[in-house]
Amino acid sequence: MRKLIVLPLLAAFLLAAPTAFAATKTVSITSSGFVPATTAIETGDTITFQNMDTRNRQPVSQSVPFAAPALRPGEAWTTPEFTTAGTFPVTDALVRNQQLTVTVTKAAPPTVPTLNASKLQVVYGGAIVFRGKAPSERAGQKVTLRAETLTPGGTRQTRSVSETTTTGEGNFQFTHVPTALTTYTAVWQSAPATTANSAGVSVAVAPRVSVTVVRKLSGGRVVLLTNAASAISYVGKSVYVQLRNSSGKWISLTRVTVRSETSATSATSVTVRLPKGLSRIRVLLPRTEAGTGYVAGISRTLQIIR
Repeated sequence: MRKLIVLPLLAAFLLAAPTAFAATKTVSITSSGFVPATTAIETGDTITFQNMDTRNRQPVSQSVPFAAPALRPGEAWTTPEFTTAGTFPVTDALVRNQQLTVTVTKAAPPTVPTLNASKLQVVYGGAIVFRGKAPSERAGQKVTLRAETLTPGGTRQTRSVSETTTTGEGNFQFTHVPTALTTYTAVWQSAPATTANSAGVSVAVAPRVSVTVVRKLSGGRVVLLTNAASAISYVGKSVYVQLRNSSGKWISLTRVTVRSETSATSATSVTVRLPKGLSRIRVLLPRTEAGTGYVAGISRTLQIIR
């Protein structure tokens, strides 16, 4: 559990300069003191204090500065980022003669670009926005977005999908629509013959599944039309019509084989019998039927009143 109660001015001091490669060290507070009694971190890192004692504890530092709230046994609190290099003592406001020594060194400048995705899973046809930062904070640097996509045959296809140049602070942005499971890498050109790659960012893709009511029949029967779309066909695959029960669990009413192809989607119709009242219905295309490179696809939920 992370406590967010900190002294406002002290928090503002520590949060002044966040970094992209921050790490968190854990320090336990025991009856005998801080464990470990010394720790080394870099600027931009944080420390999580875990109270392993049987009484309240409160780590504070006048030289950083920071002040945690009183931590009950079992509670934890994470400092804001350390932004200044140096050696800093940490004591306990509630227990005397116990000290932690924190040595903070200046973090080495990054040598590769960063890359972050707006989402790590998307429904087929949806776009992902990628943002990143080059190690050099200047405009006009060339950055290429490369994509390694898992094909239906199980092989991986790699290609460059977009190029851009950095802004004045070294930032860059791309937008791309993945067709299946894809790992993206930003390639930064620091010199005409020198490049550096970001860490890979993998984006999962779910087939686009839909369900609509075609008509209502007597006896509580409803005719539904369901569609499934991705870069592959789903004819011959199975989908499940599911009902949400009173306890919130989804139960399968029937399994249906997709039988036709229309435009870029695979479609089938099915008749189900619903109980009286409000029913919540969805269609599931399970992972085992979705195909190589895809996760399970789930339609939106229909509310049908009988």
